[in-house]
Amino acid sequence: MKQSLGIRLVFLLGLVFCLLSSVAVAGSATSENEGVNAAEIEAFDLICRCNTSSIVNSVSLSSGGSYVVVGGFDNDVSFFDSEGTKLWNYSTGDIVYTVSISSDGSGVAAGSNDNNVYFFNQRGKLLWTYETGGSLNSVAVSADGSYIAAGSDDGKVYFFDREGKLLWSFDAEDEVRSLAVSKDGSHVAAGSDNHYIYLLDRDGNKVWDQKTGSVINSVCMTPRAYYVASGGSNGNVYFLNRKGDFSWRNNPSYWVSSVSLTANGSHLAAGSFNSKIGSSDSKIHLFNRSGTELWSYKVGDTVYDVEVSPDSSYIAAGSWDDKVYAFSLEGEKLWENKTGGNINSISVSRDSSTIAAGSDDGRVYLFKRNGAAFALLLGDDSFLPEEPEEEAEVVETEDDDQSLKETTAETGGVENKVGVVSDASGESPEDKPASENADSEASSPEGVSSEDSGVMGLLTSFKIPLSLALALCVGVVLTLKLRKRKGSDEHDDLEDLEDFEHLEDLENSDYEDLEDEDHS
Repeated sequence: MKQSLGIRLVFLLGLVFCLLSSVAVAGSATSENEGVNAAEIEAFDLICRCNTSSIVNSVSLSSGGSYVVVGGFDNDVSFFDSEGTKLWNYSTGDIVYTVSISSDGSGVAAGSNDNNVYFFNQRGKLLWTYETGGSLNSVAVSADGSYIAAGSDDGKVYFFDREGKLLWSFDAEDEVRSLAVSKDGSHVAAGSDNHYIYLLDRDGNKVWDQKTGSVINSVCMTPRAYYVASGGSNGNVYFLNRKGDFSWRNNPSYWVSSVSLTANGSHLAAGSFNSKIGSSDSKIHLFNRSGTELWSYKVGDTVYDVEVSPDSSYIAAGSWDDKVYAFSLEGEKLWENKTGGNINSISVSRDSSTIAAGSDDGRVYLFKRNGAAFALLLGDDSFLPEEPEEEAEVVETEDDDQSLKETTAETGGVENKVGVVSDASGESPEDKPASENADSEASSPEGVSSEDSGVMGLLTSFKIPLSLALALCVGVVLTLKLRKRKGSDEHDDLEDLEDFEHLEDLENSDYEDLEDEDHS
């Protein structure tokens, strides 16, 4: 009886243990999401502040966010790592208004008010300079660093190869404020004070031009230059196709300072402000490909720069209210961060993990995306942290001119502040649906294919039912053992009973024999 009770106790304890294990698995799968107030989590974490000695005009991040190049009023081109360590700086002859870095971080271009274009390798060696006829307003480096474009106050667009050879120049007839380069360097889009937008090919030929109604402050395009967009001082946003025809125009405000396209051209983000003194009508806007304004968000001061992340998961914006913002494409404000001064420049890394913001307080703020927070905010586990992309390291070599990009995974890139983005597969993402493009932009952990990641995700989703099944199996096994043991005990009891009856017969027989002896 005691032995049977002990078996039952073991069975119950085993079943309770399995059920508790199942609950633990369920808890571990949901503990990060349950009980968390979405309003209190941070979508981005401040990882460092890169200190310079003056107002920051322009910033540009390498593909994985490991390096950031900075240009400012201190006349310097500065190069930092993601921990805020200044690796090198170079003093030009005047204010540096614009900088750009190749995706792998191996090539850095800068444009200065001293009329010169500068090009450096990753370790800060000046490879070449070129003097133009005016101050440099915009420079852009192609994804692989093979081509460099520059726009100048002298009204010209300049196009160089990596060695500094001037391949061509194009006369835009008036100050060139903004330009962008396609992923492979096959096209250059430029905006001029003469109200024209230009698309030029790699040989410097004009593919098309289109007159707008105002000075062009910002231009951007999709990776293969299928769509081009611009924003002007008359408050208009322009969206043009490959032929140079206006697909649509929209007038969201008084002045459009910055525009940025998603990789497939499905959405266009714009920053605007009212140039009237005392006005606070400054907004971030999002339009679809048809020109419909999907939403706008009012901020405290001039929106000076916007950029759509390459994976289209968020829009980063910098404002003169001293804040950096991030929004989903649905218009939800995911995050904001107060800095120490006006934000003049925004850059998003090619893998969308990092935002750099250049401020009037002389600092560059680096923010890292919180994958767990994004997974919760957007309801998508694909944002959970993955292995970072490999980038070229700053190393000493015998040959100072040796490129460092051979050791770097090719990832495309964000070439300049207007958000020229590209598909890492090398195929144009421009005609894919936005959801497909976002999927193609997401990277898998090193050595794990997307198919493997899907299998792992499937197995993860079955943790709880598998644990319950295991508990059931253990219960069945213990029950069968209990029944078997019980049957064995009954059999033993039966044998004991038979032995007892046999013993009783023997005793009776012995008693009868004893009576017979007494009788005799």
